[in-house]
Amino acid sequence: MNKLRAILATSLLSFSTIAFSNSVMMEMSQMNKQLKSLEQAQTSKDFETIATDFLLVAQKAKETMPASLQDDQERFKGYQAGIQDIIDQVKKAKELAEQDKFVDAKELKELVEQLHDLKKKYHLEYK
Repeated sequence: MNKLRAILATSLLSFSTIAFSNSVMMEMSQMNKQLKSLEQAQTSKDFETIATDFLLVAQKAKETMPASLQDDQERFKGYQAGIQDIIDQVKKAKELAEQDKFVDAKELKELVEQLHDLKKKYHLEYK
Protein backbone atom coordinates (compact mmCIF):
# COMPACT_ATOMS: atom_id res chain seq x y z
CA MET A 1 0.00 0.00 0.00
CA ASN A 2 2.83 2.41 0.86
CA LYS A 3 4.52 1.58 -2.45
CA LEU A 4 1.32 2.41 -4.29
CA ARG A 5 1.05 5.74 -2.47
CA ALA A 6 4.67 6.55 -3.26
CA ILE A 7 4.16 5.71 -6.93
CA LEU A 8 0.99 7.80 -7.07
CA ALA A 9 2.67 10.73 -5.32
CA THR A 10 5.65 10.57 -7.68
CA SER A 11 3.38 10.35 -10.72
CA LEU A 12 1.29 13.27 -9.54
CA LEU A 13 4.37 15.38 -8.88
CA SER A 14 5.81 14.54 -12.31
CA PHE A 15 2.53 15.32 -14.04
CA SER A 16 2.19 18.60 -12.12
CA THR A 17 5.68 19.68 -13.12
CA ILE A 18 5.03 18.87 -16.78
CA ALA A 19 1.64 20.59 -16.74
CA PHE A 20 3.14 23.61 -15.00
CA SER A 21 5.96 23.99 -17.52
CA ASN A 22 3.52 23.43 -20.40
CA SER A 23 1.49 26.32 -19.01
CA VAL A 24 4.45 28.69 -19.40
CA MET A 25 5.14 27.33 -22.88
CA MET A 26 1.50 27.87 -23.83
CA GLU A 27 1.55 31.45 -22.54
CA MET A 28 4.80 32.16 -24.37
CA SER A 29 3.29 30.74 -27.55
CA GLN A 30 0.24 32.96 -27.12
CA MET A 31 2.45 35.99 -26.49
CA ASN A 32 4.38 35.23 -29.67
CA LYS A 33 1.17 34.97 -31.72
CA GLN A 34 -0.09 38.24 -30.28
CA LEU A 35 3.24 39.93 -30.96
CA LYS A 36 2.83 38.96 -34.61
CA SER A 37 -0.72 40.33 -34.50
CA LEU A 38 0.56 43.60 -33.02
CA GLU A 39 2.84 43.90 -36.04
CA GLN A 40 -0.10 43.53 -38.37
CA ALA A 41 -2.52 45.85 -36.55
CA GLN A 42 -4.12 48.19 -39.06
CA THR A 43 -5.68 50.66 -36.63
CA SER A 44 -5.06 52.01 -33.16
CA LYS A 45 -8.22 50.23 -32.01
CA ASP A 46 -6.92 46.88 -33.32
CA PHE A 47 -3.64 47.51 -31.55
CA GLU A 48 -5.42 48.30 -28.25
CA THR A 49 -7.45 45.09 -28.39
CA ILE A 50 -4.46 42.89 -29.17
CA ALA A 51 -2.31 44.66 -26.56
CA THR A 52 -4.95 44.06 -23.89
CA ASP A 53 -4.93 40.33 -24.65
CA PHE A 54 -1.13 40.30 -24.75
CA LEU A 55 -0.92 41.95 -21.32
CA LEU A 56 -3.24 39.37 -19.74
CA VAL A 57 -1.18 36.47 -21.05
CA ALA A 58 2.12 38.17 -20.16
CA GLN A 59 0.96 38.69 -16.58
CA LYS A 60 0.13 34.97 -16.30
CA ALA A 61 3.55 34.09 -17.73
CA LYS A 62 5.22 36.43 -15.25
CA GLU A 63 3.64 34.58 -12.32
CA THR A 64 4.67 31.12 -13.54
CA MET A 65 8.22 29.80 -13.17
CA PRO A 66 9.56 28.10 -16.31
CA ALA A 67 10.93 24.58 -15.79
CA SER A 68 14.26 25.73 -17.24
CA LEU A 69 14.87 27.80 -14.10
CA GLN A 70 14.74 24.66 -11.93
CA ASP A 71 13.28 26.45 -8.90
CA ASP A 72 16.14 29.00 -8.83
CA GLN A 73 14.42 31.93 -7.11
CA GLU A 74 17.08 34.47 -8.07
CA ARG A 75 16.81 33.63 -11.76
CA PHE A 76 13.01 33.64 -11.43
CA LYS A 77 13.20 37.23 -10.15
CA GLY A 78 15.25 38.13 -13.23
CA TYR A 79 12.75 36.33 -15.46
CA GLN A 80 9.91 38.25 -13.85
CA ALA A 81 11.78 41.53 -14.34
CA GLY A 82 12.23 40.66 -18.01
CA ILE A 83 8.54 39.94 -18.48
CA GLN A 84 7.78 43.19 -16.64
CA ASP A 85 10.00 45.09 -19.12
CA ILE A 86 7.92 43.67 -21.95
CA ILE A 87 4.66 44.44 -20.12
CA ASP A 88 5.79 48.04 -19.56
CA GLN A 89 6.70 48.45 -23.24
CA VAL A 90 3.32 47.13 -24.40
CA LYS A 91 1.50 49.34 -21.87
CA LYS A 92 3.28 52.41 -23.25
CA ALA A 93 2.36 51.41 -26.78
CA LYS A 94 -1.23 50.76 -25.76
CA GLU A 95 -1.45 54.21 -24.17
CA LEU A 96 -0.27 55.76 -27.45
CA ALA A 97 -2.86 53.73 -29.34
CA GLU A 98 -5.61 54.81 -26.91
CA GLN A 99 -4.68 58.43 -27.55
CA ASP A 100 -4.52 57.68 -31.27
CA LYS A 101 -0.94 58.93 -31.29
CA PHE A 102 0.58 56.49 -33.72
CA VAL A 103 1.78 58.98 -36.28
CA ASP A 104 2.59 56.40 -38.91
CA ALA A 105 3.37 52.77 -39.58
CA LYS A 106 7.08 53.48 -39.05
CA GLU A 107 6.50 54.37 -35.41
CA LEU A 108 4.50 51.20 -34.85
CA LYS A 109 7.17 49.14 -36.60
CA GLU A 110 9.89 50.59 -34.35
CA LEU A 111 7.87 49.79 -31.27
CA VAL A 112 7.31 46.18 -32.33
CA GLU A 113 11.02 45.86 -33.17
CA GLN A 114 11.81 46.94 -29.60
CA LEU A 115 9.52 44.16 -28.36
CA HIS A 116 11.35 41.65 -30.57
CA ASP A 117 14.68 42.86 -29.18
CA LEU A 118 13.44 42.36 -25.62
CA LYS A 119 12.14 38.91 -26.54
CA LYS A 120 15.55 37.91 -27.95
CA LYS A 121 17.39 39.31 -24.95
CA TYR A 122 15.32 37.44 -22.38
CA HIS A 123 15.04 34.23 -24.39
CA LEU A 124 18.83 34.00 -24.44
CA GLU A 125 18.92 34.29 -20.68
CA TYR A 126 15.86 32.36 -19.52
CA LYS A 127 14.80 29.89 -22.20
